[in-house]
Amino acid sequence: MSPMTDNAQEFGATIKFGTVSASKPGFARVRLPDADNMRTMWLPIAYPKTQNDQVCWTYDNGEQVAVLMDGRGEDGVILGAVYSEADPPPTDSSDKFIVKFKDGAVFEYDRATHTATLQGMQNVFIQAGTKVTIDAADTEVLGNLTVAKVLTANGGLSAKAGTGGGAAVTIEGNARVNGSLSASGSIDENS
Repeated sequence: MSPMTDNAQEFGATIKFGTVSASKPGFARVRLPDADNMRTMWLPIAYPKTQNDQVCWTYDNGEQVAVLMDGRGEDGVILGAVYSEADPPPTDSSDKFIVKFKDGAVFEYDRATHTATLQGMQNVFIQAGTKVTIDAADTEVLGNLTVAKVLTANGGLSAKAGTGGGAAVTIEGNARVNGSLSASGSIDENS
């Protein structure tokens, strides 16, 4: 990366708009229609953080961007992507923060309803070295839940048969009860 060393007052830095013609993480080349369709050299992309904490999002070919160029058009920096009539914002609500991906996945936070939504993903992977805590009055899992290790229920455990009927709990293997066991129905012995 070559730094933009020219003084803006001395060489007249300008904002130009163009479309990405090639991209790689952290850099892109831009075609500038108002400069005889000139294609820039590889220019750095401005990001919120790039050293100890890092953000990286590679631009798509054809994406419209704003570029700060030096007066000679030799060096510059891509300031960011800009919306247009062809590529409008994904929402018209000023209360929503949205990250929308090409494959349909969406992360959205609505500050008016205090609701965060993740949708459209095929898989979600969360990994923590020590612990993940969910602190809510109620937590609902609408699909199957598999626990690969020990399931501990400190506040009790309640289960009931689903809409299809059948057993509410099936245990494969031995079960040990440290305390009393009571049943309102019969306990059958199957061999």
